[in-house]
Amino acid sequence: MDLATYMTANDLDDAAMAAKIGRSRVAVSRYRRKLEIPSPGTIRMIVEVSGGEVTANELLQIEPAGEAAQ
Repeated sequence: MDLATYMTANDLDDAAMAAKIGRSRVAVSRYRRKLEIPSPGTIRMIVEVSGGEVTANELLQIEPAGEAAQ
């Protein structure tokens, strides 16, 4: 699940997610819109806060094997 979908499903805005992971609202907005890849520490926090629903691969924008565009 991507960060935007997770946040919508859990009724979290950028400010609420930012408070949970200790980052700014602007940073969360950039992660959510896939304009910036979070640091390894931030990725770890997002994965932890989401209970693993948002994965490191998703945050790193890595497609699972077999899902690449043909």
